[in-house]
Amino acid sequence: MTRHRSNLILALLCAAQFMLILDVAIVNVALPSMQRTLSLSAENVQWVVSGYALTFGGFLMLGGRLADVVGRRRMFVTGLVLFIGASMLGGFSQSGGILIAARLIQGFAGALVSPAALSLLTTTFKEGPERNRALGIWSAMAAGGASAGLILGGLLTEALSWRFTLFVNVPLGLAAVLLSPVLAADAARQEAKVSLDVPGAVSLTGGIVALAYGVTEATGQGFASTKVLIALALSAALLIAFVVVEKSSSQPLLPTRMLRLRSVVAGNSVAALVSVVMIGAVFFNSLYLQEILGYSPIQAGLAWLPQTVLIMVVSSVGARIATKLGERTLIALGTLLLAAGMLLFLRTAPESDYVTVLIPAMLVSGIGVGLTFVSVTMAATAGVPDRDQGTASGLIGTAQQVGTAVGLAILVNIAGSVTRVYLPQGADAVLAGYHQAFLIAAAISFVAAILALIVIKRPLALPAVGVVVLPRPIQPLSAAAQSQLLLARCGPLIPRD
Repeated sequence: MTRHRSNLILALLCAAQFMLILDVAIVNVALPSMQRTLSLSAENVQWVVSGYALTFGGFLMLGGRLADVVGRRRMFVTGLVLFIGASMLGGFSQSGGILIAARLIQGFAGALVSPAALSLLTTTFKEGPERNRALGIWSAMAAGGASAGLILGGLLTEALSWRFTLFVNVPLGLAAVLLSPVLAADAARQEAKVSLDVPGAVSLTGGIVALAYGVTEATGQGFASTKVLIALALSAALLIAFVVVEKSSSQPLLPTRMLRLRSVVAGNSVAALVSVVMIGAVFFNSLYLQEILGYSPIQAGLAWLPQTVLIMVVSSVGARIATKLGERTLIALGTLLLAAGMLLFLRTAPESDYVTVLIPAMLVSGIGVGLTFVSVTMAATAGVPDRDQGTASGLIGTAQQVGTAVGLAILVNIAGSVTRVYLPQGADAVLAGYHQAFLIAAAISFVAAILALIVIKRPLALPAVGVVVLPRPIQPLSAAAQSQLLLARCGPLIPRD
């Protein structure tokens, strides 16, 4: 493959992932406008965001398996076409029900595109410095998409309409579809019979959706609510059923051979924990900027710009550092910096200065996110054979989305409880809840660092790139040398007379 073609493939895959992550955040700023236009209730408007995240996270494992079985390029294009259609449906929607349905379809389409794109990347670029560089750029674009969504959402909503937060996907998606022939064609499957683990996919997806739904609903109704308890019980039953199904399946959705790879297990565990911390920081600080400091939606979005740029730069540089130090060291360093950033957010007050209080915390946590994001992706895909790269890509995406949905609901519950019980009113009460959430997030980051150090093996010392170490060849001995060696070994046994 020529360098030009490989760069074009990388740009295409990164652009697709940027679009998917962009859509997680871009509608947040537009929610009030959507609510007014479509007469959505306060309870239903959250599903414009949650619906996308739940179907995205719930179907990622199935999307990864489909990429491995049906074909990565085929699923990449199919998912993009479905995503474009759902974006148009949502943009033209005249009721809240149609908008939420469109977001659910968008999430499902994203679950087809994302693992196919990441597995195309990991199979195009061989493991080592080449793949690390590609994953560094991939991580930078994905991290940038989250913050860019906040900025772009505010600009489009105020300048045009909330509908353009959905329409923006159409030209991006069409460009990706038109460029898709540059990707490697799907190879013919060699197995005599390939089947999808439908029971496993249904039980896993149902379990994840029920878990996220139950924890999300607990934010407003409490964990003692009948609806919440039923959802959590259903989730537990479905996830247990998934384990049983996987053990008896001849072609499981999640092959047990992948769970024997320590880096895969650790990478996905850390990815879930770090996702909790990242979404908590963005969520609570976005509210802090707008509700306490009085920033407009656009100002709040632009406030994240320094951190966004830093994350993108550090992710690219972190890929080269990981090649030398290994994922284990980089994950530990990144998560410890992320914990330090969360502790710096404890300095926020009702009248804090953005430059002296928020900027330092954003920059420290941004460096931590940049180092962690790229190294976690490397760890979660390292050592996985090409035939399972789609499944590995779906697994890490699932870990991140579940961590985001479930973790945010838990942090919101904790913050709300502190605000209600200890300080019943005022900005100080709200900040007390935010600070408790930041403390929990810092503790989670520290646990992630310990997990990485314990579970991920230390990298083996390898020769420098381009240097091949070969054993010294054994030279044949001459007849005289052979005689001398024989005398040296057997001389004492030979009579001198």
